[in-house]
Amino acid sequence: MKLKPRLLALFAVLFAMALVAAACGNDDDAPAASTPAPTAAPAEEPEEEPMPTEEAPEEEMSLAGTVVNILGPETGPEAEGFLAGFEPFEARTGISVEYSGTRDATTELNLSLEGGNPPDIVIIPQPGRIIQFGESGDAVALPPSLLDNISGAYDPFWFDLATTGGQVYGVPNKGDVKSLVWYSPPLFAENGYEIPSTWAELEALTEQIKADGLAPWCIGIGSGDATGWVFTDWMEDMMLRLQGPDVYDQWVSHEIPFNDPRVVEVAEFVGDIWFEEGNVLGGRDLIAATGFKESSLPIADGDCVLHRQASFAGAFYTEIGASLGPNGDINVFYLPTVSDEFGTVVLGAGTHAVAFTDKPETLAVMEYIGTAEYANARISADKGGFLSPNREHDTSLYSSDFDRGLANILVSANPFRFDASDLMPGEVGAGEFWRSGTDYVSGSKTAQEFADDTENAWP
Repeated sequence: MKLKPRLLALFAVLFAMALVAAACGNDDDAPAASTPAPTAAPAEEPEEEPMPTEEAPEEEMSLAGTVVNILGPETGPEAEGFLAGFEPFEARTGISVEYSGTRDATTELNLSLEGGNPPDIVIIPQPGRIIQFGESGDAVALPPSLLDNISGAYDPFWFDLATTGGQVYGVPNKGDVKSLVWYSPPLFAENGYEIPSTWAELEALTEQIKADGLAPWCIGIGSGDATGWVFTDWMEDMMLRLQGPDVYDQWVSHEIPFNDPRVVEVAEFVGDIWFEEGNVLGGRDLIAATGFKESSLPIADGDCVLHRQASFAGAFYTEIGASLGPNGDINVFYLPTVSDEFGTVVLGAGTHAVAFTDKPETLAVMEYIGTAEYANARISADKGGFLSPNREHDTSLYSSDFDRGLANILVSANPFRFDASDLMPGEVGAGEFWRSGTDYVSGSKTAQEFADDTENAWP
């Protein structure tokens, strides 16, 4: 064992004192020392330790130099924002993330699976497909330890969407809000209208608008072969508000039939809004013939006052040069609840990251996607097209009041529910629900007939 120099010096002093004492005789007879006892050399100043820096866990650092390939539907600026979200992770871990964006990601994924060489991770917007890939064994179940690290930051429903057989296969990536009403702040100010916070206030506002000689609602469900999906969105929002999330879940999973009296009640509730004289610009006869995009634009001209549509509609207004936000030309408010019994229900959609390889670097990236750090980095890149459902992310980082408002609606959802038609079998959600719903809107079917025909289409 090696001794440090200071200890050697101290031993030398003590040894010298012992020699002096021996030379002077017995310790008991020795007079008190007339000179001060020698002192040890002053302690050396410890070296200043550097401030701690955030480092990747040891297992992540060992993955430096590895590459993770991701396939997804985002392209253009949204793809740039997606990659920007990984910059802190790449710098910290040395793992490289490569991304391929295509609007036909589903076809590309299927081809790669047939060839036995899937991407490490795929961003998937349809929960039903995630379940299929989990049940087929193509997708990788997420380890419990990974879920423990991220799940507390989300409404649990986000993970329920990607769960089958007791295993979770998806990490929430981004969210979209559908429970929105678009309006013109200048028009509201001009007419003295107040943003309604309850359904009763919304009904009162509708009557006030009609009394002023304006059309309360802009509604159109035309969408080519997909005509009718706008009606399904209204049905879903009102199902949550009238019957609550439990009944909503039973409806989606077919635990109750599509023609259950509670479903028919919701269809009639929507009809009461849409079909009443003076409620909709152009009247009932034009709803099915008006395109969903075209139906949003009269808000900017003041021809109608309210338009219920998802967050993506913001692009329709910016295309015509309108500004968004509380002080802009167009803004949104949360579609009020009908009853306090069911909480702050929010209808929406979104995407999940799904792993198709179980490499350590793949799982490290999957976990990172579920963190607030990823969300904050992507938002800071300011490429648009992104809202995070992570409740712990910093909503102040959004570059506009408009986006901050949308994000706050999303993270405060309690509960959140995913678009029902996207969760139902294709024959129903993207089939008879649209077709028979359109017939109901146009007047060729009653609410009961619409519900019966959609039930009969359930596989």
